[in-house]
Amino acid sequence: MYYLILYLKGMLMGAADLVPGVSGGTIALITGIYKELLESINSLSLDKLRLLRKEKIKVVWKKINGPFLLTVFGGILSSILLLSRILEWLIENEPLALWSFFFGLLVASILYLVKSELSLSILNILYLAVGAVISYLVTQLNSGENQSNLWYLFLSGFIGISAMILPGLSGAFILVIMGVYQTILSNVRVAQDLVVNFDKTQFVQTASILGVFILGILVGLKVFSKILSWLLKRYPERSIAVLIGLMIGALHKVWPWQNTLTNSIKETYAVLPKQYNDDPQIFSAIVWMLIGFGILFAIERGKTLLSK
Repeated sequence: MYYLILYLKGMLMGAADLVPGVSGGTIALITGIYKELLESINSLSLDKLRLLRKEKIKVVWKKINGPFLLTVFGGILSSILLLSRILEWLIENEPLALWSFFFGLLVASILYLVKSELSLSILNILYLAVGAVISYLVTQLNSGENQSNLWYLFLSGFIGISAMILPGLSGAFILVIMGVYQTILSNVRVAQDLVVNFDKTQFVQTASILGVFILGILVGLKVFSKILSWLLKRYPERSIAVLIGLMIGALHKVWPWQNTLTNSIKETYAVLPKQYNDDPQIFSAIVWMLIGFGILFAIERGKTLLSK
């Protein structure tokens, strides 16, 4: 049961990472696996691989917390493969419901983390404010033009994964800003189609794009997780305060009612429901916010029951 729930947490992380404006790191933080995830990633090293010559695979597998990593990343990968088309459809066709759900989940996450992880001292509030300002400024950046150069895809993977493991900073949104989000999403769909209709030329092109991007992710994951683990160990409350601030600063980006700027197909800004350019669907939006809000406490309840 433990690994099933861990797998589902990984799937939630994968789903969140697919949506611009939502962070998989937020899901990891509120589901209680964030610190273990960072520590497990940090345990991967060449020294551990060299131990394979002296010790059994089972021993090394346990030292790197292999079952945990395999389950979480298996859930993330499954979610990306299974939900990429669904989430893309929801973003296009049911944006109010989707963003309302994530807004409710994010608000509940912030309240829960402030209550359980943070003492509201003046210093912690200051760090929280710093995190909020940084997150807000990042989400104000303009989206870049589409890029597909391999070196740029590597850099995008490196930076994108850094944001994905930071609560409040959306890796998908960073990819939108860098202009590679649509490139990666479309190539994931092409990779799925190639399983049924294989084409050698298309395979080489898709494998090159996704391979270089994934390499950037792996390097960025190792480098950035080490920095975060060090900060969480040395300055636990201050680090948590900044992480919660990052989530607060991103709230406006997942606010359901967003109008598109004039002469723009990408840039949006948050408005009140009555100023929304389309049907605000207030009742439906509130229902989805409450569902998102409730899921956080359902996750927390499940975590509590498992610990007993």
